[in-house]
Amino acid sequence: MGIKKTAAVLLTTVLTAATLAACGGGTGSSNSASATTENAYKEKYDPPVTISTVWGIDPSLKFKNGESAENNVATKWAKDKFGIDIKSLWSVTDTNGAFATKMRLSMSSGQDMPDVVTIGDTDAQLAQDLIDSGIYSEVGPLFDKYASDTWKAAMAEDPNVWNPYIREGKKMGIPVLDYAYNHDYVLWIRQDWLDKLNMKAPTTMDELEKVMDAFKTKNPDGLSPDKVIPLSIGFKNSMNTWMGDPSWIFGAYGTLPQQWNKAADGTLQYGSIQPGMKQGLSKIKEWFDKGYIPKEAALWDENKTSEPAVAGTAGILPGPYWMSGWPLQDTVKNAPGAVWKPIAIPAGPDGKAMRHGTATTNGVTLINKNMKNPEAFFTYQNYMFDHLANPKADSEFDNGLFKGYDYDLDASGKVMPIDKIPGGYVNSVRYLLVRDGARIPNAQMDALLKLADGAKPETRLERDIANNYGPLTPEAAKVLMSQKDISYPNMFTGPTTQSMKTKMDYLNKIESQAFNEIIYGKSPVDSFDTFVQTWKSSGGDDVTKEVNDWYSSIQK
Repeated sequence: MGIKKTAAVLLTTVLTAATLAACGGGTGSSNSASATTENAYKEKYDPPVTISTVWGIDPSLKFKNGESAENNVATKWAKDKFGIDIKSLWSVTDTNGAFATKMRLSMSSGQDMPDVVTIGDTDAQLAQDLIDSGIYSEVGPLFDKYASDTWKAAMAEDPNVWNPYIREGKKMGIPVLDYAYNHDYVLWIRQDWLDKLNMKAPTTMDELEKVMDAFKTKNPDGLSPDKVIPLSIGFKNSMNTWMGDPSWIFGAYGTLPQQWNKAADGTLQYGSIQPGMKQGLSKIKEWFDKGYIPKEAALWDENKTSEPAVAGTAGILPGPYWMSGWPLQDTVKNAPGAVWKPIAIPAGPDGKAMRHGTATTNGVTLINKNMKNPEAFFTYQNYMFDHLANPKADSEFDNGLFKGYDYDLDASGKVMPIDKIPGGYVNSVRYLLVRDGARIPNAQMDALLKLADGAKPETRLERDIANNYGPLTPEAAKVLMSQKDISYPNMFTGPTTQSMKTKMDYLNKIESQAFNEIIYGKSPVDSFDTFVQTWKSSGGDDVTKEVNDWYSSIQK
């Protein structure tokens, strides 16, 4: 189950421990910790205070009991629990960038802007534009003064999460934390096919090729070669993505495309123009010519790559550790006896393996500089980190967030499977002020590894994994972490540079075109060298300089 799939919202029901004792007190501030007001941090406000916000509603998000984004179990809970009245200025179903469009229109037309707004990573440029607008406040002093110890410790797991939101040394947005390793990937392979062929899981690229050839030409299910896709990958959207991802192929030759990697000299280099890309493209072209990858790979997005896997006609699918829950659990409906197993990323000819590493953020929360009670936001969010992110037994959220929505109990008081909840499961965590409520980056992987070693689930997070995730998820997490050192995150995490704004769309276009033409045989592999020179002279060198100027600035 995954965040990219609505059913996988299970990952969002995860839950946390600690106390509010460390939340801080004293005099509050309207726009910085040094500006005093009559307001003080409270655990509950009487009379109630208002926090205005806006909502971009996921089209798949459900409501029940006549509720809406503006008025639901979560907004009622905030009023009762904290004396915080969450006022919605507007909401919009977020299809085709509707939320970003509405936000930009509100900003340009001088409409009231929300006190607090959370913007997901898919709208990263919107977040940067709002920060640069001057409407939203510096948040660093507020966070230092009011955030609980639990929240601060979670943020400290990866100090780089602040980087995109820093302006002239000031923290202008609070990163929304996500789980570590959530979209790092393993290879999922048809173990039943391997067994019938009397083959072992491949550990090198050479062994992988032998397995792919056997899957195609000696298919254990009797499929004709033209019906089998040994390796289901797609690169319509990116050569560096979350499912059906080909970036590890380039990693076997020492680079990762479409991200900034640290070079031997300590500078950041764009992965797509490094020599290893040429070797990787040559290898993918070879596999394309042999029919090991889909003929339509250049047209396939991430979800499309899962279709032949579920249909029982693909042998290998790169993807996250949680995929045994979704989508791979459905394979047996089409191919009875199908068994998927997670395996490590094979090594290249020089023993090298690399895969992209997951960012531990999923967006940013901005606080309006004119907000009357910014400390109230911390009252709300501290509680989420101290009681929702990874709760101990007897927490308010020990079973889930809201009974009858994301969990329910049977007659014996035992938590039901989510598909048995009367009236249907609702991902009520998305009703909260901050996307996904509160996540501690390493908490989920710690729980998974504990279960993988045979421990009984005790915490809410552990029980949720055991009850609702795919059965192989802990095992796959252990495989993933056995190669922890081959995960390489994008090293550029700063705000969009000036040249990126003006040049990157064109650079991405020529990159995609050059790579597709090589793979599909329309241009020779040596045309990669021409692409590199064109990339550099068409603005790539300018982008590289700006990226390294930023990188140097954060090393100081």
